[in-house]
Amino acid sequence: MGFEGWRGTGFNPSHRGSAVTTRRSFVLETAAAGALALAAPATRVRAQVPVRFWPGGARLAVLVSMVWESGADPAPTLAAPGVPTAGAAPVRYPDLAGGSAVAYATNEGIPRMLDLYRRAHIPVTAFICGQSATLDPALAREIAQRGHECAAHGQTHSQQFQLAKDDERAFIQANIDSLVRTTGKKPLGYNCAGQNRSVNTVSLLQELGFQYHIDDYSRDEPFIVQANGSPFAVVPYTQTLNDFRYFNVYGGVTGSFGSAMKDEFDRLYAEGAQRRRMMVVTMHDTVVGRAGRIPLYERFFTYAKQHPGVWFARTSEVAQWALASPLTPRDN
Repeated sequence: MGFEGWRGTGFNPSHRGSAVTTRRSFVLETAAAGALALAAPATRVRAQVPVRFWPGGARLAVLVSMVWESGADPAPTLAAPGVPTAGAAPVRYPDLAGGSAVAYATNEGIPRMLDLYRRAHIPVTAFICGQSATLDPALAREIAQRGHECAAHGQTHSQQFQLAKDDERAFIQANIDSLVRTTGKKPLGYNCAGQNRSVNTVSLLQELGFQYHIDDYSRDEPFIVQANGSPFAVVPYTQTLNDFRYFNVYGGVTGSFGSAMKDEFDRLYAEGAQRRRMMVVTMHDTVVGRAGRIPLYERFFTYAKQHPGVWFARTSEVAQWALASPLTPRDN
């Protein structure tokens, strides 16, 4: 079944925050309200105060992550045919067709996704490799000027967990410098390539002025860790709704992925009546910018917005809300 058969109302929360309630405080509030009701005369039963988990009393936060990696990987090459001489490396040549496929992301894919977000009236967080922004600064500026968050995704699309601490610091700082130069804004959030951070990454991010990272799968809500003695937000990522894994690794089709997104939304929305819930939707520049895949996300956004109390948020907004709340889970 598609998304079209469900109805509801939209939601546009204000950012004048209200109290956030954990499961424990929800139980205490419910018990207190029940005790008051039993103690009061039958004609004066007090209504229970509604539980609020997100700004404006939103029930579910939906975070859309647009990942821009094109141009930050090594240029593709082709091996020469035949068997090389023993001990010799195969001769390699530029893969010109492969290079053009990478260019598709900035020529067609990202502009198409930005138009989708405009039609849906939703803000997103773009996790951007520094080298990608440097190669197309006009597109990086456009993302920022459209009101989307520009977060960091490494200077190049390469692993950093094996770097020495000083080298990793320089790698992250180069990403910051590229985004400040191209977008005019310093990033607040960070995403490692493949979510593979080092034992030093979080400490370095806090030191360099970041507020959060997303390289974690452990919860369906944000939580707080300590970094250099200060609170630092973790806004968990998704494996289930990761478009790269689904389309490029597993060879999925749009219909079944659409059903998976709807099922995830429905369950989290139901749980959102009792506890703080969030849903992450990932969109890679080289994966879902194709014309035939955009309608899948457009249908999902329409479906989600028909439900009351759904907050499409930038990841930094969720991180800042979590950092400001004394009720946010804390992990060591």
